[in-house]
Amino acid sequence: MWLLPMDLSTCLVERMLNSTTKYLFMKQLIVLTGLLSMTIFMSCKTNNNFTNEENLQYTKMGNRIVKQSFDTLRSSLQTAISEQGVANAISFCQVNAYPLTDTYASDSVFIRRTALKYRNPANKPDSIEERILHFFASQKENGIENDSLKTVTERTANGIINFYKPIILQPMCATCHGDKSNLMNTDLWKTIDSLYPSDMAYGFKPGDIRGMWHIQFTTKNKAK
Repeated sequence: MWLLPMDLSTCLVERMLNSTTKYLFMKQLIVLTGLLSMTIFMSCKTNNNFTNEENLQYTKMGNRIVKQSFDTLRSSLQTAISEQGVANAISFCQVNAYPLTDTYASDSVFIRRTALKYRNPANKPDSIEERILHFFASQKENGIENDSLKTVTERTANGIINFYKPIILQPMCATCHGDKSNLMNTDLWKTIDSLYPSDMAYGFKPGDIRGMWHIQFTTKNKAK
């Protein structure tokens, strides 16, 4: 067994430590730079003029509506799957997704789901929604966990409040939005392909950002 001289061994250890320290420092710097860039990007693109209290109130309202809407959709879909099977549940979604989403809408509350990789062309994002979707994606790319993803609340020039929250793919949703190779040549895929020939909403795994909720409040709806 060959032993390195003490000075040489010490030098190699110091270099290894320095290399590791530099790597960790650069990794942290990249994450912090990304987060700073996201913050600057969002602040340059928004016209909020919120008080902290207003922001918290509209965020609370938005989260409540998202939870109620998601719970309604999930419960109805689970019932459709148990009664009709997964393939037939796709047809159920096509017909009922919008009415179910609108359950908690009103003259002063607009509810919408959108995504970069959408299934229904009606869910194609507009330019503002696309910007927000990229913002959510950049948070994930910078290592932020799902539970810590920041929602977005913006006020437009005419006083409309927009609340955005990412949709995280749940395990039960991976059946229809997962790996396309697992769907091909199945009755499920044939149904999806026939109803949505331009479908892009596949290739996801549980925990991925599937899209986002967009809740819009008019000035008639006061935060409470």
